[in-house]
Amino acid sequence: MAWEWRENNREKVLGALQKGEYEAILTSREGALDALAQLACELEVFQAVELIEVERERAGVPDELVLRTLAVLPFVEAMSLSAAANTLFEDAGVLLQLGYTAVQIEAGFNQRRGKDRETKSAQSRPYHPDVLREELQRIRVESLDAYRRHCVGVLYERGLIRSKLYAVDGSGIGPEMRVVGLICLQKDGPLWVNWRLRTGNESEKGKEGEVVLAMVDEVREIAGTGAIEWMLMDALYADGFILANLKYARQIDVMVRLPEDRRMYEQLIGILRVIPETWQEHPDVRYLSGHKQIRQMRVAKMDSLNDWEGFVTAAQALEVEKPTLSGFAIQSDHLGKNGQPEEWALVATAPFHTAWQAYTFWRNRWTIENSGFRELKQGWHLEEALWTFRNSIIAAARLTFTLIAYNVAQIAKSKVAERLKARGIRKLRQELNRQFGIRSSPVIVFAAGAFTILHLEELVVLLGGKPPQFSFGKCSLDA
Repeated sequence: MAWEWRENNREKVLGALQKGEYEAILTSREGALDALAQLACELEVFQAVELIEVERERAGVPDELVLRTLAVLPFVEAMSLSAAANTLFEDAGVLLQLGYTAVQIEAGFNQRRGKDRETKSAQSRPYHPDVLREELQRIRVESLDAYRRHCVGVLYERGLIRSKLYAVDGSGIGPEMRVVGLICLQKDGPLWVNWRLRTGNESEKGKEGEVVLAMVDEVREIAGTGAIEWMLMDALYADGFILANLKYARQIDVMVRLPEDRRMYEQLIGILRVIPETWQEHPDVRYLSGHKQIRQMRVAKMDSLNDWEGFVTAAQALEVEKPTLSGFAIQSDHLGKNGQPEEWALVATAPFHTAWQAYTFWRNRWTIENSGFRELKQGWHLEEALWTFRNSIIAAARLTFTLIAYNVAQIAKSKVAERLKARGIRKLRQELNRQFGIRSSPVIVFAAGAFTILHLEELVVLLGGKPPQFSFGKCSLDA
């Protein structure tokens, strides 16, 4: 069966129906999945799959359609590939966004002959797990970069990424696989603007820290050199080379948590302990797993620190004569894992007026601890889905589709989402609701190479029937 795009053309469909000709009639409902698919369409997620290259063209199902299916699969909360695909194809509204027709879903794409023709036809359908899995394996990993750049670029162009505060975070997501990502921290929810899949025992520190700088440079290329003003990084990325190059070569300030085994950590905590007047006390409220926790905090700061050798050396290589850092010590009355009061230190490339101001600024990073990798693993099944990490190609593709879908879902929860859902099938349904009421039963009709949405009663009339008539007259009780 040849594949073709179906246009939304009411006149064509009505003309065909008057002749009693149609291909399929499907009921439709407006659900969360349909709304997410529509928003993804508005953000050019489906359009951008044209940038993804595959090793070879597949006979039967067009690559573009299968790639569109893979792009929307992460919206479905299902662990297995087959369960996700079957759930996805329950709603005709989503099919239209992807470009499928009801006939193709039912009959498949390949017209094969032979004694096992029926089985092969089933396997040629776009929701068959083998079709989706094979497509993942055939993707050229390098082309995923172009897809990611386009989808993220659209978010910047639409003004959906407004904050200039970012964080770098990393997490293991499978055997010998680790993701390091650049995340924009904004009030509506964090958005992933760049990421890399690391394999084996690679580290993001030291010379591999160039991965972080490469991600930053790519975002600056897409969104402008002033897109990032601050970055918050965990102890894993506490590398002097990274801090110096962000601060002095890119004019981006950085705050990082110091590892406890660093000499600067010992010096900072030790000096501040003997100067009691530098400490301030403040009550602090935080939420752990939804539970409110109140604790008493003690904070202190020290400016003009210059004894981080790696930072000083890297800064001097950039012709900065006297590079300095600001340090902040934090203590809590709550006990840590070792049974001792919690204590840690932060370092920043810019000074703060008070140590408490620095601590509250660092708290912005807790956003990704609550809704970053934890949500991706628990809510989006990034790590648990068995079909995800069979090889690095599938992992890279699955990761890309999931993070882009995650961004769409985050935007869907924001205030600006409604204005992005103005076109397409969702708008048509809303128009039908206004015309026929929210209790109406709209249906999608495929005919004459097009589709349209009709009220059920209107469809009955066009097919030569009579509108339903109900009589509520008195019933006779006589036998």
